[in-house]
Amino acid sequence: MYISGHVSGYDGVNLFYRGWLPKEPRGFIILIHGAGEHSGRYSHIGEICLEHQLGVLAPDLRGFGKSGGPRGHVNKFTDYLDDLNQLIESFQVQYPSAPLFIFGHSLGGLIAIRYGQMYPHKAKGFILSAPALGIRFQLPLLIKKTVEFCSWISPNLSIQPFKWMGILKKVRSLEHLFPEPDLELIEDPLFTSEYTPRWLTELTHNGVHALLDIEKFRFPLLCLYDQQDPIVHPDSILRFLDSISIQDKKYIMYEDGLHRHWDANHCEHALENVMTWLTPRL
Repeated sequence: MYISGHVSGYDGVNLFYRGWLPKEPRGFIILIHGAGEHSGRYSHIGEICLEHQLGVLAPDLRGFGKSGGPRGHVNKFTDYLDDLNQLIESFQVQYPSAPLFIFGHSLGGLIAIRYGQMYPHKAKGFILSAPALGIRFQLPLLIKKTVEFCSWISPNLSIQPFKWMGILKKVRSLEHLFPEPDLELIEDPLFTSEYTPRWLTELTHNGVHALLDIEKFRFPLLCLYDQQDPIVHPDSILRFLDSISIQDKKYIMYEDGLHRHWDANHCEHALENVMTWLTPRL
């Protein structure tokens, strides 16, 4: 059964969600989308999980998709974690015996890690896809400092990174630093193309804190990433995986040069890996 609706975030922000609920779920997956995306881009995954008697709940993060809040903005990264906890607690009341797994892509992967570190004992395991622990392309120092400065004096200032990338790519010496945009994503009417300095700063800082708080992450883990990912640097992901003390961890590396392996045209193999990992842990 497909459902959709709204719940209140921890501070009253209106959050939209989609769900795929079998009558008797063997387990539950909370699916967290990446930056600029929304839950609707993962509908095919929800439908496939439904066939496997797995429930899926996929929220639109605040500031993205159909959820409320300023576009591409968060006052502090913990807003995402508190929203997620609110959603999980409201649905666990209905399905108290179903084991919970958290699946996050890119920004969603970083949110999943930080949630596990700050809200332990909530989930049985985590599936991470290209978690945004470190960005491959390095912004010039002047731009970094400007963003950090603006995050304090004007945290809600709306900026359009794709426009700035286009401008910077015209500088021959900087052209190689920036990836080509995902045209399919950009043409999505629910795509969020603007962000705020505070959001960018919180993203960067929490990528660092996720590595500093590594001892707090002690969950069964499946991680999928691409060695040639044009956005997330694989070295930061490997540092995270190598530092985790738990033995029940598995990672699968691709070399397709993709940041997203979850488009309907690419996800078959990746989903097979997820189901193979999940089945013995349900």
